[in-house]
Amino acid sequence: MGLGWPSLLLPLLGLLFRIAEAAHPCDVITGSYSNWIGSAINKEVVIVGGGISGLSAMKTLIEEPVTNAVILEAQDYIGGRVKTYREGSILVEDGAEWIHGGPRNPLYKLADSLGMLTQPLADSAYDWRVKTSAGTKASEAGYNVAEDVFYECEKSSVMQNYYNSGVGQCYKDKFGSFYNNGLTVPGEKSAWLHYLNMFVLRDVGLNDWMEESGRDFDQFISYGGEDKLNQWSQGYDALTNYLKNSVPQGKIKLSTPVCKIFWDSDPNGKALVVTSTKEAYLTDYVLVTASIGHLQERHLQLFDPPLPASYQNNLNRLDLGLADKIHLGWSSPWWKKLNPKPLDLQVIFKTFDLPSEESWLYGVMEVMGVHQQLNLLQAFVNGDYAQKMEDLSDADVKRHILKFLGRVTGQTVPEPTFFRRSQWGKNIWVRGSYSSYITVSGDQAGLKSRGPLAKPITNSHGNKVIFWAGEYTNTTRYGTVDGAMGSGTRAARQIISDM
Repeated sequence: MGLGWPSLLLPLLGLLFRIAEAAHPCDVITGSYSNWIGSAINKEVVIVGGGISGLSAMKTLIEEPVTNAVILEAQDYIGGRVKTYREGSILVEDGAEWIHGGPRNPLYKLADSLGMLTQPLADSAYDWRVKTSAGTKASEAGYNVAEDVFYECEKSSVMQNYYNSGVGQCYKDKFGSFYNNGLTVPGEKSAWLHYLNMFVLRDVGLNDWMEESGRDFDQFISYGGEDKLNQWSQGYDALTNYLKNSVPQGKIKLSTPVCKIFWDSDPNGKALVVTSTKEAYLTDYVLVTASIGHLQERHLQLFDPPLPASYQNNLNRLDLGLADKIHLGWSSPWWKKLNPKPLDLQVIFKTFDLPSEESWLYGVMEVMGVHQQLNLLQAFVNGDYAQKMEDLSDADVKRHILKFLGRVTGQTVPEPTFFRRSQWGKNIWVRGSYSSYITVSGDQAGLKSRGPLAKPITNSHGNKVIFWAGEYTNTTRYGTVDGAMGSGTRAARQIISDM
């Protein structure tokens, strides 16, 4: 029987839908410098991106004062990968959540000075369980080994031996000796190694623990006390609001993606910035604070002429990790009716026999209470597992995680009253979550630190016109909010000194 018109049209309609879905908002912007210069608005500084680095840069400029500046933010909110979500009494963080490192972290001091610092709960305050994915009890000794190995490989004296290999090799090597010397269960060894792998992907922000250069890892400076998870008591957007309050009204434009930066076409040596809203800005300086994931994907379309080959090469010597979150809430804590505590559930996989569509759950190694809200649970999903999760519907993700929780706890899990999951990989302005890393191949190709990524670009007039900020440009505190903040301040001071 021949195919009817409906049968022929359905695949075609599906293809057209995928093409429409894949279209980028900036693809509608065409034309050369000469097409846009006539309508250009004059600015001293244009900041591309209203994340923490962009806001910090603007705060620094305003204090000088450099007043003829504007932030152009592609999304409909400021903060970038700091994104607090509220629904009724529920507060969750889609992105950055903790202030790591205690009082040495400038964010700790800032939150404390604003009366917004939450101290972490003691370990004894949690309902702590160590289980297999099948619901049986797992050995706590395995958890202790994973934790000890994690901190062992943070030592510079240890990581120096892995400069020519991925950081994962350190974890693998140390895990073998630590596990065999501990009071551990032999039948759980491979399960705890997988757990450690997911632990590292979550906390370091990698897609694959064999990808990050040991040299890059070793350049990160820890402030100490990384296990002390302080938080902003009223949400991380308290930081966003603090920075925003220093910026005069009208200097931040939301939903205004930057689509073209003509950085070497102006006869006076300036740059011309064009947005998807068909606005043009002629400026002395452009400060680019966009995510490294976005830049890797769009730099050939964004910059005219293309960036110098050396900078393009260095951009491609990094990767941006992906870690998503799933949040679930109930009217009461089902895991314990009497005298409940926040749940902290550690999970290992002794077998890998989940149905294919549920295989993303292998990326979940912990389910825990969050933001000191007793009725709320949070799970991280890392790397390729996070990408698989993002490709599923909300309904499927919720169904899978509820089934998983029931199997691991051995309890009946009621339908949640709240569900939310992040999808940072699908976000075209980010394409990842919180931490960049120099890859092993990138290190071997010559990128030994992030310094070259923070170096301004000079045009043919000898003018420094493009400056860079963002966590990926911070050599010692990459992947952190304080690192992004510091990079914005540094770039703004570079611009001020060049004026």
